[in-house]
Amino acid sequence: MNKDFLTVASERYSVRHFTDQMVDQDDLDKIIEAGRIAPTAVNSQPQKIYLVRDPELIAKLNKVSPCIYGAPQVFVFCYNDATVCKRGVSDNYGDIDVTIVLTHMMLEAANLGIGSCLVGYYDEAGLIEALDIPEGIHPVLIMPFGYAAEDAVPSEMHTTYRPLTETVEYK
Repeated sequence: MNKDFLTVASERYSVRHFTDQMVDQDDLDKIIEAGRIAPTAVNSQPQKIYLVRDPELIAKLNKVSPCIYGAPQVFVFCYNDATVCKRGVSDNYGDIDVTIVLTHMMLEAANLGIGSCLVGYYDEAGLIEALDIPEGIHPVLIMPFGYAAEDAVPSEMHTTYRPLTETVEYK
């Protein structure tokens, strides 16, 4: 049963301990579709997403980032120089677009009961080598995902929010 958006968004947390159970293809398709329909600058859709499931490649990812957390599958989000929007207030929307795509996928995963964690801490050169990422494709973020282990819990800071008066200003 789908929950309303604010419930999904508030209950979702960064999972840092996963079971070894793989996500089934139907759920993977829904998560990937959520990324496909995500908004990007001028609908350029510059994302290039690698779905890593091969245990040997997961082992390589564990060497380039300490933040895979035992996930049996990992999305690696990149953008493509050939399709990224390079006009307007930014000379390159790749990082922004990829982050929007990841967020859509992360929230759909949460909606399906699948945990994830946004990771920006990795050795870029090592990641490029491990996945044989071609020139012109730029890694941005990693998202380990799967089913949360029984002992996985949100961090202590999960429900700590600044007051809206500090983050929103009405004009």
